[in-house]
Amino acid sequence: MEGYIKIEELAMRIDSSVQTINNWYKWKRENPDNELASILPDYIQDGNRQTRYWNTKDIWKFIEFKTAIVHGRNGVMGQSRKRKEKLNEKVD
Repeated sequence: MEGYIKIEELAMRIDSSVQTINNWYKWKRENPDNELASILPDYIQDGNRQTRYWNTKDIWKFIEFKTAIVHGRNGVMGQSRKRKEKLNEKVD
């Protein structure tokens, strides 16, 4: 697919790991209404468990997302994890 890259090449180009990108998309699925989630571009995939491809033109969106999020335990993703833990504590 010309003009499209796999996750490994994407990770190299934006200087992040494959696992980090996977975590970003997991967070996006869990928080679809968050304005930061809208920055992450959609990928192309032929079916479940098939290779995902991103348009090379969207690399700047990943860089924008990477610089916009607050990193670490108190960041956007860490906060959503904390909220889930608190909700689970209340259920127990």
